[in-house]
Amino acid sequence: MADTENMNFKSREDRLKELTDQLEVGVKSVRSSAEFKTLLATMAKFPHYSLNNCILISMQKPDATLCQSYGAWKKMGRYVKKGEKGIKVIAPAPYTIEKEVDKLDANGKVVLDKDGEPVKVKQELNLMGFKAESTFDVSQTEGKELPKLGIDELKGDVNKFSLLMSVIREVSPVPIGYEDIKSGAKGYYHVAEKRIAIQRDMSELQTLKTCLHEVVHAKLHADASKDISKNRKEIEAEGTAAVVLNFFGYDTGAYSFPYLASYTTDESMKELKAALNTIRSTSAMIIRSVEDMMIDKEKSQEMSPEQEAELEKIAKEQRAEEKQAGENSKEAAEKNKSDDDWPLRNTDEVVADKPATVADVGRKILGTVRILPDGAGGKRPSLLDKLKIEKEKLSKDKAAGGAANEKGVAI
Repeated sequence: MADTENMNFKSREDRLKELTDQLEVGVKSVRSSAEFKTLLATMAKFPHYSLNNCILISMQKPDATLCQSYGAWKKMGRYVKKGEKGIKVIAPAPYTIEKEVDKLDANGKVVLDKDGEPVKVKQELNLMGFKAESTFDVSQTEGKELPKLGIDELKGDVNKFSLLMSVIREVSPVPIGYEDIKSGAKGYYHVAEKRIAIQRDMSELQTLKTCLHEVVHAKLHADASKDISKNRKEIEAEGTAAVVLNFFGYDTGAYSFPYLASYTTDESMKELKAALNTIRSTSAMIIRSVEDMMIDKEKSQEMSPEQEAELEKIAKEQRAEEKQAGENSKEAAEKNKSDDDWPLRNTDEVVADKPATVADVGRKILGTVRILPDGAGGKRPSLLDKLKIEKEKLSKDKAAGGAANEKGVAI
């Protein structure tokens, strides 16, 4: 038994090594493209914000991804939308003062006058001050399109999607919810609130890939005090999500390769290479967990294809209801001119999963997320609740049918 387990483990390790090697090849191919060079040239025009300014930005606009000044956007052919409020950051403000100092000779010694007192001279000192300055996120602007790489969204259905999502929820160390994310990001992990938000109404493949991406952030990057670069975090999260899905037969290269390329700073791809061992080990951990849980869930369910189809139908109906509820909530909010939806945006770092655009290369802006739980905050049963109720009903029906058969009653 032990030999079989070791053989299976080795086979899995070989497969993971093969998949991570494919990441390197795919990213290298993207980096050599003309589109990527155009993206780099455009990105060079954007400022890189300090950690303190990233925190300030996330406090004021949690879903911000790419910020610069009003004038800088104008030079790029984009204009701030009417009514948008600037995001305040701290900008350096150098200034000069004139001060009397002791005169020094060529040897650096203080020059004394005839009375033995230090000779004073006036000297200009260059000092650094700071001032508040307004910046605007790309989502607050409109105009000329920015260059981008790859596709906007993965398309396609996933076999046993609802079951897989329930497993991913159990694998995740934090709750997962859906919302409409205004900035265009596919999902966020909020470090302070310990929650994951996923953009609602995406394809099944994109939803699953984004969930895995954010779960990796929650597992590996929950400790904000760890000195891990933004680039390294994103490469670990996207690389792991791509490997896990590829292991199960879903290729995300058209989306993931450009995303990973956008977080590599040079042709040596040092960030990606440094992260490969973490990607492999994290992928192996998630794959084992998913396989074990899937087996347990399938054994406990023992449903017929007709029963699975019925549950999938319920899941789709629930998603349609959630979409309609979200639209109704949006209309009500606009009507009442209110912005009191739960929970309020917080101030800590988050990381986002979105298509590789100019905002991704060397991006330093971090945001937070608002997360709405399944069931609109408990006002109606969640998808998982409905599935659980339906499964229990099916199990009871099956048990009752078995008991009837044992008594010789026709069914």
